[in-house]
Amino acid sequence: MPTISRIFAREILDSRSNPTIEAVVALDDGSFGLASVPSGSSTGMTEASELRDQDPNRYFGKGVLKAVNNINTDITKALVGQSIDSPEKADDIMIKLDGTPDKTRLGANAILGVSIAVTKAMAVNQKMPLYKYIAAIANNTSALFIPTPVFNMINGGKHGAGNLDFQEFHIIPTRTGNFASMLETGVEIYQTIKKLLVRRGAIHSVGDEGGFAPNLFTNLDALEILVESISECHKKPTIDVELGLDVAANTFFKDGHYTIKDRSSPMETPEFIDYLRDLNNQYHLRLLEDPLDEEDWKGWTTITSELGANTTIVGDDLLATNKDRVTKAINQKSCTGIIIKPNQIGTVHEAIEVVKQARSAGWKINASHRSGETNDSFIADFAVGVGADYAKFGAPARGERVVKYNRFLSIESELGMS
Repeated sequence: MPTISRIFAREILDSRSNPTIEAVVALDDGSFGLASVPSGSSTGMTEASELRDQDPNRYFGKGVLKAVNNINTDITKALVGQSIDSPEKADDIMIKLDGTPDKTRLGANAILGVSIAVTKAMAVNQKMPLYKYIAAIANNTSALFIPTPVFNMINGGKHGAGNLDFQEFHIIPTRTGNFASMLETGVEIYQTIKKLLVRRGAIHSVGDEGGFAPNLFTNLDALEILVESISECHKKPTIDVELGLDVAANTFFKDGHYTIKDRSSPMETPEFIDYLRDLNNQYHLRLLEDPLDEEDWKGWTTITSELGANTTIVGDDLLATNKDRVTKAINQKSCTGIIIKPNQIGTVHEAIEVVKQARSAGWKINASHRSGETNDSFIADFAVGVGADYAKFGAPARGERVVKYNRFLSIESELGMS
């Protein structure tokens, strides 16, 4: 059984030029894991607590030196010298050391950095590819495959330029070939979107997740551009390539009403569900993520009942990769799919347990990056290891997104040779 011999962390930058954590864990046989921690901008109220310094004299208060220090002192003292047979043991020690429900004391970012690094080090120790090691600790005995990519082609909400209410406009290639062919389709549509925006004289700069952030008038304009781009690539919308949305309704829900540019007046929940139903009838969405506010539980149950037979209703802010929220959603039949983000809960083991819980309910699993990303491709191995149905890494652009898609290409090659 290997022993943790050294832990070290430092402050680095993420893709939005905000500080984040890089952590290294070494084992006594020379195996080691290096991890960097992502950060979200659109976050649910029940996510585990990310520890920031709040020092206005450094990075506008967003520094993570306190979290780094927690790794280099408290977590190091608790874990160095420990013999471990799985990452779960290290995760449990850190959770108990923190002692708070949402990892406020040490910081979920500090705990997750070490959790991922331990997982990587253990995979090296076991002489296994990371995705196969994750499959082993997740008790996933099914044949491994590359999840279907969900490409975020147009960025709105907190990820865009502020002119679109909905946060992400997705294209989802139909799974008729291998991942390489789906990636090719995604890239060709992505580049075609840029040509269409240029042709229309629209802004074609990109948002946080690599998708375009154009100056359009309504959310439907963005969907129409996706449909047109799919057709220009000689693909059939809804047949060869499906559409999806991350509505991120939290961002425009206030005082019991949903307010978007497509309607002249604010809408209460029933009226907004009617709007989404009409939109779904027109565009045949495969995935509809966070269509309502995270505390609009009755509305979630209604929309899942009405649309869930043909469209996967996906909880992100609603669920926050949290087992208690997932239990409530299962009991209330509030959705049929879940976004899995390890940094929402704070450890690899807890994220795996939520995957198992959601799968037992028959839900679709969508493993996801965050808007503030790094060049760490861990989430790609995680997605394959847990058997995720979908993977959401942003557009096929920007290095911190592309590194994850490229990792899928590498894993696909390995799986084809095994």
